[in-house]
Amino acid sequence: MRNLLLATTAITAVALSAQSAQAQLVVSLGGYTEFFGAYYDDDAANRTSREFALETEIVVRADGKADNGLLYGAKVELQNSTGSSATSVGTDEASVYLGGTWGRIELGDFDGAADTLAIYAPLIGVEQIDGDGYRFLENTPDLGPRAGFALGSLPTGSVVQAPDSGDATKVMYLTPRFAGIQAGVSYATQDDSEGQDVVGFKTAGGYKDFWEVGANYTGEFSGFSVAAGATGSTATGQDLGVVGGPSLEDFWAWQVGGQVGYGAFKLGGGYIDGGDYNAVSGVPATSGDTTIWHVGVSYTAGPLAVGLSYADAEGFKGGPEFDDFGGVTPATYASSYKTYGGGAAYTLAPGFTVQGDVMYVDEDLRNVDAATGVASTTSNEGIVAILSTRLDF
Repeated sequence: MRNLLLATTAITAVALSAQSAQAQLVVSLGGYTEFFGAYYDDDAANRTSREFALETEIVVRADGKADNGLLYGAKVELQNSTGSSATSVGTDEASVYLGGTWGRIELGDFDGAADTLAIYAPLIGVEQIDGDGYRFLENTPDLGPRAGFALGSLPTGSVVQAPDSGDATKVMYLTPRFAGIQAGVSYATQDDSEGQDVVGFKTAGGYKDFWEVGANYTGEFSGFSVAAGATGSTATGQDLGVVGGPSLEDFWAWQVGGQVGYGAFKLGGGYIDGGDYNAVSGVPATSGDTTIWHVGVSYTAGPLAVGLSYADAEGFKGGPEFDDFGGVTPATYASSYKTYGGGAAYTLAPGFTVQGDVMYVDEDLRNVDAATGVASTTSNEGIVAILSTRLDF
């Protein structure tokens, strides 16, 4: 808390100083704080059943407009860290941008085109099938019949968006929205490299030359709101620790989604084909398709909103682990992953929301011994009830 207070004070001082010295820039400070309380249960041995968590983010923006009409600025997002020793504050995203009637160019650490332009089902509460509830279900047991299996977590990291480069350092171009349509493209040299990090060797694993594209449409017709979009991503897999040894498969993924609203109701969904995302080349029996579909519905009445959602997926639950001697352990593969539940949110006051979800997971999993190619399987069921209070400022 003390570190966060000091960081906030320093940021405010810098912001005020910048605004004073650079009158053409408007510097603003915002963010949010969200408290979570959850009860959860699954089939893993020796598990806890309840926990609290806190997520805090401070957003500093500097926006300006030149005499020639050029828009420019920067955004920095600072977030509290995660883990058992979460006492520090670090950069979540940071970028600079240029914009105008021709569109917008952004450079830095932020989400790319496949994330920015994706359209999917309406998600209420703690964002249901794309929300924070799964952090309480994620675990990899050390003991018992499910030891070594990644339980609870979402295949590919998301069931509503195509595989993307996350906040890896990148460049992105977005067109202006014309007749309801906006498109964009982004490029990251490495998918797991942010800030001042430099990937120096081709055996670093992960993906290089990570491209994302997308386009969406939003409009209204006769009282109906309509949104539809398509996104895609592709990247080249790199060697896992040893030149010429096992490597990640190159992949091409795509996603389509839509949403229709009328009155207080919204209905939407989407489909993802993730190709060979996170599959390992050169290791027997590690191939696996990545396909996902989802659907959701919501209803809003004044300060209250409720929703239901469902997703059906198959895919890897992350990238492989590897060492400098050719040892590779592929990630857990979900041959079947079904998750569904509901959420609700109530706005108590401007910027202050109480929200909650109840989510259920039913999954069939496979691990592969990279040396022998022998596969082992297990299944898992989990449920989480999560309540949060969120203040946006």
